[in-house]
Amino acid sequence: MEYRAMQPGEQEIVLALAMRAFDEYVRPDFSDEGVAEFSRAVHSFLLEHPPGHVVTVAVRSGEIVGMIDVKNNAHISLFFVDPAHMGRGIGRGLVEEAVRSCRAARPDLEAITVHSSPWAVGVYEKLGFSRLGPEREQDGIRFTEMVRPL
Repeated sequence: MEYRAMQPGEQEIVLALAMRAFDEYVRPDFSDEGVAEFSRAVHSFLLEHPPGHVVTVAVRSGEIVGMIDVKNNAHISLFFVDPAHMGRGIGRGLVEEAVRSCRAARPDLEAITVHSSPWAVGVYEKLGFSRLGPEREQDGIRFTEMVRPL
């Protein structure tokens, strides 16, 4: 498995992967407003690549099979593994690569955070994150704030 920065020209591939995984696992928990807001955000993060966002991809046999977008070397904004490749440690590898990158950029960083969808809370808990409070909703997006101490 190779973990590397998303390269120019790969944005549409990574966007399609994120939307496939979102549609299968996350969309059922979101209102129409939440789906629209997620779609707007994912397009912005992956196609416009705003300052402070770093997208890392997981590549197996030349195919992009996972992605993680970290904002300001401290907050996971997007994290998806292609549904056809789940359960193979790809997500764990992406998170560990993100943690290494965050620590390298910010040696004093004490924790990494995420706003987890309802579906992914258990996944994040297995990856060492804990809940900071109850589930909330903003702009139709349901999420639980979570943290992983470093």
